[in-house]
Amino acid sequence: MNTLGSRVTTARERVGFSQANLAKRVGVTPGVINKIEPGETKGAKPETLAALGRTLGVSMEWLATGKEVRVADTQGSYTSSQETRRLLTAWAILPDNLQEPLLALLETMARLDGSPTKD
Repeated sequence: MNTLGSRVTTARERVGFSQANLAKRVGVTPGVINKIEPGETKGAKPETLAALGRTLGVSMEWLATGKEVRVADTQGSYTSSQETRRLLTAWAILPDNLQEPLLALLETMARLDGSPTKD
């Protein structure tokens, strides 16, 4: 995956969106996605990259460069685990009205398990 277009296609297919559905969620016309994926455009506006990243559960840096971003876990080490990517992807496509209740549930479960949480 050495192009922006190939990375967008891969991330889009991983979450199961059509090009039209992705365009709607990102707030662009389907033509924008249709030009990005096959590489008919050299890049995308920063706000489009940010929206693509949020919607697809990937970082802007990965979309733009292909470099994977590592996420610090609670012990300060860095991970790029498949589980973390799956969680971030699911979170990105979760409706806003469900994110806060889910976060509260996860924090409660972590406290019950004795894991540290951010207050």
